Amino acid sequence: MTRIEFYILFGAEQSDRLAYGQRLAMQVLARGRSVHIHTGCARETRSVITHFQHVDNADKLTIDHKGEPEADTQVLLNLAAEVPYFFSRFETTYEVVHDEQQARAMARERYRYYQERGYPLTHREVQPELV
Repeated sequence: MTRIEFYILFGAEQSDRLAYGQRLAMQVLARGRSVHIHTGCARETRSVITHFQHVDNADKLTIDHKGEPEADTQVLLNLAAEVPYFFSRFETTYEVVHDEQQARAMARERYRYYQERGYPLTHREVQPELV
């Protein structure tokens, strides 16, 4: 069953959220695992792609906002506002939430969605100096 991990970034803005998500993805890639970054729109996809143009293990990384990634991907980093319909295919799904009222409200909805379906959940509070 897919593990869901929420990272709550206190005192952070949208750009910090993207940067922290990219750090998480880099850690996954450094461990030799594959990751799919699911974004909310084409503009965000292009922005994230530019940050990963010159990384090691880029063959283990997919970035998209449209649909399902390849079948053998192990980790999902969800940067979209909604729960991706395909999240349960992954071993782990990361949700990164910045400190903005609407973003936190939407994250609570996603948390409830996962919780109501019995997925194992953890959350980590990330202090501003660690973002």
